[in-house]
Amino acid sequence: MAAQHLPGPVVLVPFKYDLGGTVVDTAGLTRVLERRYGEVCVDTVMLRSWNLSYLAGHAPVVSCALPGGEAELGGCVWVFDCRLRVFPWLGVLSVDFTFTPGPGQEAPDPERFYDDLVVWKNQDYVPYLRRCDALSDSLDLRIPPEQRALTEDRHGAAVRDLRAAVAGFVEPRPFCYAFHDFRLCFLGTPEELPDAVAGRLLWFAGPSPTTGGGIEPLGLGGLEVASSGWSTVIRGARESIGTEADSVTMLLNLIHAQWYVCQLWINAHNLRGQGGGSGWQLADPHVLSANRTALAHDLSEVDNLNVMLKDPGLLRVAEYLETSLKVHRHREAAMARLHALEDHSRQLADHRAEIELRRFQALFAISAAAGVASLVPALAQVGFTALHVVTTVTLLLGFLALFAVDFTVVRRWWTRRRRP
Repeated sequence: MAAQHLPGPVVLVPFKYDLGGTVVDTAGLTRVLERRYGEVCVDTVMLRSWNLSYLAGHAPVVSCALPGGEAELGGCVWVFDCRLRVFPWLGVLSVDFTFTPGPGQEAPDPERFYDDLVVWKNQDYVPYLRRCDALSDSLDLRIPPEQRALTEDRHGAAVRDLRAAVAGFVEPRPFCYAFHDFRLCFLGTPEELPDAVAGRLLWFAGPSPTTGGGIEPLGLGGLEVASSGWSTVIRGARESIGTEADSVTMLLNLIHAQWYVCQLWINAHNLRGQGGGSGWQLADPHVLSANRTALAHDLSEVDNLNVMLKDPGLLRVAEYLETSLKVHRHREAAMARLHALEDHSRQLADHRAEIELRRFQALFAISAAAGVASLVPALAQVGFTALHVVTTVTLLLGFLALFAVDFTVVRRWWTRRRRP
């Protein structure tokens, strides 16, 4: 997510996608990326800033270049580069755009950038969701008619193709989250991003009487970092927007990936509105329990960023960004969601076991009734008294009544299960 330091503000926009599961074969992943996109790079980190124990337990982040291009956003023609980046242990794919003003362009209007970006990216996003069968009727009705027929291919096809190509190298989740999430990061000098503009960029809003909306910026060397969670503004002298800014944007990308993992688990398995014939299946409770444990393991640094970093400056920035994106609260919501799904799946399994037990009881009642009924002719032949015959027939009727009760319960359950 490194910035290109050209004249004018630089805008970084990472889009996060679900790969479908945790990558367990990074060598296989690397081979697939090399065949498709050429050279593969490993994101390097400053060893003085990161704990080696953390790096040893997490596969390296790998990236490769995707085709760039131009886009007219905010009244300016922007030149963009694009990199595809994979966080293997999280199973997250990031498509990172770096926008810089084109040659000869006048000063762009970064405040219009966001609205134009949404329209621009939806030209690819809406067809992508349709091809993933994730464009529900309720969502389709909310999309403006002029955007429904657009089929621009920006990176949606690359995401779908890569997801299919690495399917054999991942430990799959019980679902694949089709939707993406993106954030914006603006980099520039105080002259390019004055206080009034920087404050409005943090909230994607027009002029506000309160510059920055009450957000306190954080200093790191020659940089000033301010973030609302959805938008981040990094300002500093031109010579300062270099290694320090790259470290900040790298942390922002990682923390955004952590947030996205929580998001996909929060949205997993909608328990409402599932029809009987929808083909939806809830994951096994043991699988959900294992996923809850894996999520807690992979995001253990959210509770204590000292697990990840040992640089006081970067640690302060990471804590600031984690608080701005509210990753900790998002992780708690994801864990609660997984726990609720696990309980629901276990209760469903118990209910199914109870139904099977009732079926066994019904079969036993039929078998016992048939056995007793077979004795009635024999009783008549040996000359048993009427009392013995009545007693035997009473037992027979009792078994038949038990069968009727059990069958009624099973039939009612089956009717509710099949009712749309």
